[in-house]
Amino acid sequence: MIQRIDVSRGHGYPLLLGATLDELGGHLKTAYGTSGHYLLITNDVVAGYYADKLLDGMKDLKTDLITVPDGEQEKSLDRISKLTEQALQFKADRDTVVLALGGGVIGDLSGFFASIFMRGMRYIHIPTTLLSQIDSSIGGKVAVNHPSGKNLLGSFYAPQAVWTDFDTLQTLPWEEMRNGLAETIKHALVADPDLFEFIEEHADAIKGLDYKIIKEMSLRSLAVKVKIVTEDEKEKGNRMLLNLGHSFGHALETEEAYQGVMHGEGVSIGIAAAANLSRERGLVNDKQLDRILNLLMKMDLPTTAKAHDRAVLLGHMSADKKNKAGNKVLILPVGIGRSVIAADCNDEEILRAWEKVII
Repeated sequence: MIQRIDVSRGHGYPLLLGATLDELGGHLKTAYGTSGHYLLITNDVVAGYYADKLLDGMKDLKTDLITVPDGEQEKSLDRISKLTEQALQFKADRDTVVLALGGGVIGDLSGFFASIFMRGMRYIHIPTTLLSQIDSSIGGKVAVNHPSGKNLLGSFYAPQAVWTDFDTLQTLPWEEMRNGLAETIKHALVADPDLFEFIEEHADAIKGLDYKIIKEMSLRSLAVKVKIVTEDEKEKGNRMLLNLGHSFGHALETEEAYQGVMHGEGVSIGIAAAANLSRERGLVNDKQLDRILNLLMKMDLPTTAKAHDRAVLLGHMSADKKNKAGNKVLILPVGIGRSVIAADCNDEEILRAWEKVII
């Protein structure tokens, strides 16, 4: 049975949870009729798993398929240009609906493309990874990367809906699962100490891919995201808390040209750096710091990175979207289950935080 959760502030849209891929066609016919045009964008890996099942339910609808190579490096203006050429070949127009089938990269790329093609077209997220189901598909952030920084070119552009088939998690390799777990642990640290404890208590079941436990964890995790983005759609206040670990993590991803650490790995290292900075400021104690680091490591997530020049990483952090008036703004955990926006972080303490995680 499909569970519906509405993200209702601003441009409201539903999360349709527990929906199956082959049911999407029926939903589209009900929502838009039978005469529309759909552009299914996915990558070549996801297409091999899910495209046929989704298209089977859309046999009566005009649908064209575009596949892009897998990888974070595809979130680029060059790929946007190629998508534009392909969309025009398929005679896409403003009434075409984009279907973004995949993880965070496909969701961000397709959503940003939908936001700017002919000044905007409708799109639907169909997230297939843990990270995208509990985090990136929710909230209407769409973007591509730039050599100067992660997600520097983007917008807030709400989807028509998020169509979530939790069964897709059963085909994910462990490295993709833990990629999403970094964001789940982030959600727990930001606003849900009970979720943090749940992950601790069920760590072995999660690593053993007990999908009943994983689904419960996912629902609790996405509830944190939904609550925060509903209250702050355009990231003017508390939505910034969801960037815990991201300032550090994005700097690593940028330095490695989006071909080194995976996003979840960068977030994990970033959480470790932020937690160490919090410890220096007295916002967490030694026991809480150990709990944070131990849970990340228990989930096979990194808490350290290979040698990089800390000053270069600090420079990348200057392009962070949270920064204000030239000041670096960081999100820091306060104990377990609460975080704060810190607008007074100086370069020296940030460098010391990097020193804790660079080996």
